[in-house]
Amino acid sequence: MSQFLVGHRGRRGPSLTVRQQRRGFASTTASTLQNVTVPDAPPLSKPASDVIAGATARAASQATIHPLDTLKVRMQAKPVAGGLRELAYKKLVQRGPKGAAKAMRSLYRGVLGAASGAGIAIGAYFAFYGVATRLVSRHTNLNRSGVAFVSGAAAAAGSSVVKVPLAVCIRSVQAKVYPNPFCAAHSICRAAGPRGLFTGYVPTLLEDVPDMAFKFAAYESLRSLHARIVGRKATPQEDFLCGAAAGAFAAAATTPLDVVKTAMMCTAAQRPSMLLTAQTVLRNGGVGAFFAGVGPRAASNGINSAVFFTIFECFRGIMARQAAARKNTAIAGRAVDDVVLDVHEVSRSAA
Repeated sequence: MSQFLVGHRGRRGPSLTVRQQRRGFASTTASTLQNVTVPDAPPLSKPASDVIAGATARAASQATIHPLDTLKVRMQAKPVAGGLRELAYKKLVQRGPKGAAKAMRSLYRGVLGAASGAGIAIGAYFAFYGVATRLVSRHTNLNRSGVAFVSGAAAAAGSSVVKVPLAVCIRSVQAKVYPNPFCAAHSICRAAGPRGLFTGYVPTLLEDVPDMAFKFAAYESLRSLHARIVGRKATPQEDFLCGAAAGAFAAAATTPLDVVKTAMMCTAAQRPSMLLTAQTVLRNGGVGAFFAGVGPRAASNGINSAVFFTIFECFRGIMARQAAARKNTAIAGRAVDDVVLDVHEVSRSAA
């Protein structure tokens, strides 16, 4: 007779305890106890899980910060003397309650397309990021922050092919150039050909590579520092703070490139060059114009990164636990089968 106890957790992980009642040749019985240790799942989930978790988290975070992002785009596309304060006064105070309500609703213009596009773009990013992380870890001796920096830069470069056409359409809608992303894509392709969808590709690449590299490196560094100081994994609240700090810092540092990129994307049908656009920005607003919208940009990216990393870690943890549970169940099933075979062999020997 055998008794099985599944789910006991020892120091090395979940274990399967099997108690067998064996009968010897002299009709005496003895109880033997076997422990089969099932190791914990690896700390990192599979790249496919990261892609799903990342896409879901990015769509949710983009929907959260969409009003701030729209405000930033409009400030960069049509600079207002006096900056954010003057814009808020004109839109919210001078127009009265009804005008203010209409202005607030307009900040959500294109939110569905923006959230969907952001999810697709970050899904592509994580597909590249997972591959880059494995290759960099395998072929270099960089620490965790170094791996995150290099992988983040490589993933930003690879995913830009997907991100830029989506961003061109979405930002044109936010700036009120076109009513929706589909109309934007159709109009831009008709005026400038498919090449028009890649307007701003160079500044996007120049912005995203350092932005994503610094953001992921800063986030991983902050989490590693937290683990060393506190001696435990970060809570969702702490992930939120780490993500906010990393996102705000990276966004503020890359604002000048974002200004040029936004100006190019909002005039994509004219196929503007990066140099000409930068000269136009400088001529119209001086050096300060390159930091137009830095406040909303840092705030929106800080909130975006905070929400993204919090949801991402939550989804990744859930998927990792589910994968570990499936693996442990499979190992436990194989262990039980082995014990049953052993019991049958003992029974035949005793007979």
